[in-house]
Amino acid sequence: MAQHVPLSVSTREARGTAKNRRLRNAGRVPGVLYRPGGDSLAFDADEYEVRRLIRRGGIRSAVVDLTVDSDAPRTVLFKTWDSDPVRDQIIHLDLQEVDLTVEVEADVPVILVGTSAGVREGGILDQTALTVRVRALPDALPRSIEFDVSEVDLGESVHAGDLIAPDGCTIVTEAEYGIASVMVTRAALAADEEGALEEGAEGAEGDAAPASEGESSAESEGE
Repeated sequence: MAQHVPLSVSTREARGTAKNRRLRNAGRVPGVLYRPGGDSLAFDADEYEVRRLIRRGGIRSAVVDLTVDSDAPRTVLFKTWDSDPVRDQIIHLDLQEVDLTVEVEADVPVILVGTSAGVREGGILDQTALTVRVRALPDALPRSIEFDVSEVDLGESVHAGDLIAPDGCTIVTEAEYGIASVMVTRAALAADEEGALEEGAEGAEGDAAPASEGESSAESEGE
């Protein structure tokens, strides 16, 4: 079941670049709440509180109990947000009001667990996709989807189709979409080449042994 988190915001009457800048300087984040079949609602929220929610992880699939001014809580999801990495500041936030009885789509983090066989052989695990899109009722959205990479060998990849969605949830990202792969490193290649050379040398010694015995027998017959 999706986590529920509370957030309180205030109606924002004033709009415009200069007024939004003043809000940010005062520690507030301007935002917009999109409502199905209705007009959008402009608001501003405490920047520290919004940043805290985003940093806790899994916020894209978290159900937010949003209180606007003193109204009754609304059920919303985080849609998008813009941030300034230099100032470590959230500068804009978009929320989407949802119905708990209607399925929605959301991006859910993919967490890779375990140590892959390929990494144990000297490879590097490269995760190219951090999220996949899923469809579920808001309360059934998972916080994350885990995948055990223990059996992933050198040169092998993990795709969206390899992931297992929890009950009540469907992964809508294309099955062929790449999630991660174990890359062969130069060190791993060198180890393979060294192993091949050692096997070749052992094989050559084994092939030479019968010839030596044959020569010894021939010499004995000659005597």
